[in-house]
Amino acid sequence: MSVKIQLNDRSVGRSRGVVFGLAALALALTPGCHFFHRNEAKAAVVTKSTQTAAMLPIDLTKVQPNEAGTVPILMYHQIKGDKINEAKLEYPPKMFEQDLEWLYAHDYRPVSLTQFVQGKIDCPAGMSPVILTFDDGLKSQYNLTSDGKIDPNCAVGILEDFHAKHADWPLRGTFFVLTDEDPKNPPPFYQKEYAQGKMEHLVQDGFDIGNHTVHHWVGMKHFPDAKVVSEIAGGVAGIHKYLPDYNVNTIALPYGVFPHNRKLLVSGSSGGTSYQNICALSAAWRPVASPMSEKFTPMYLERITAGDKFHESKWWFDDLEKNKGEKFVSDGDPNTYTISQMMAGGLDKVKLAKAHFHFRAYNGTQIASSK
Repeated sequence: MSVKIQLNDRSVGRSRGVVFGLAALALALTPGCHFFHRNEAKAAVVTKSTQTAAMLPIDLTKVQPNEAGTVPILMYHQIKGDKINEAKLEYPPKMFEQDLEWLYAHDYRPVSLTQFVQGKIDCPAGMSPVILTFDDGLKSQYNLTSDGKIDPNCAVGILEDFHAKHADWPLRGTFFVLTDEDPKNPPPFYQKEYAQGKMEHLVQDGFDIGNHTVHHWVGMKHFPDAKVVSEIAGGVAGIHKYLPDYNVNTIALPYGVFPHNRKLLVSGSSGGTSYQNICALSAAWRPVASPMSEKFTPMYLERITAGDKFHESKWWFDDLEKNKGEKFVSDGDPNTYTISQMMAGGLDKVKLAKAHFHFRAYNGTQIASSK
């Protein structure tokens, strides 16, 4: 059976199970393209983080970095409807577009969750990082129309259109998918004939794929250890059906419920599949600390629910603007952490040294110390 998927007015033909193969190869061989093997991407990050690159210069008369500040991790589910429906976790496409417009206008730029956790925040000087996350692998997040085109009202369609309009808004975000590892569940993003193509296309675009367990059960806090490990390892196995070599190293806990034995989140093995996570995400609450802060807890990262109520995204957008001094502002150098002398106690110097990051503090428009 041949299936044709059209992306941004480009068609890619495939036989079942071999999606975007030629397109992926072409992109991989094209200079300047950002598609490469996931493991190669990880290797690049690790290699850079173990080197001590020279610090990039910074004009403190124009940019006052605060890399000890907080970072919002936004959480979305259904991108559909005309108004917010909390019971069904529905958030209208128009409101999602408005979120992106607000973030862009207020100098936020999306960054990769995996690189954020590793401390490698690739964000332009003067900008603030934001992390976009999408739970459950829903059709409204990535939908293809009957002619194989990306639905302009689904999350991926909105993000790609926004990127086309704003080249300095990178395609970054994490999709915590449910898969048909449990045969009773639909494949990721619900369209079986397109499932593999969607998964490969997301990685090609620059997005991350994260673990959301097998069954999305609520009672993980009360599960025996073996059942917890089986749920996590099974989530990885489900993703590997579509992306066999993909390094699944992030997890979002269903309903924000953590197991009693949290050490099981870090690593384990079940049914022939092993996992090792660098972070675990909760369901909701507030922005998280800088990854080089003593307060940073990668195995319990809180997120902000999309909505207009207390401590939901609209509320936090207002709060972030009222308290600008608390948010992370980048120096534009992913190898260096820059803060004012007043914030000097906000970063963990030992952690910085172990991760091979430079550190510098400034007073007004002058560098006061650097290392």
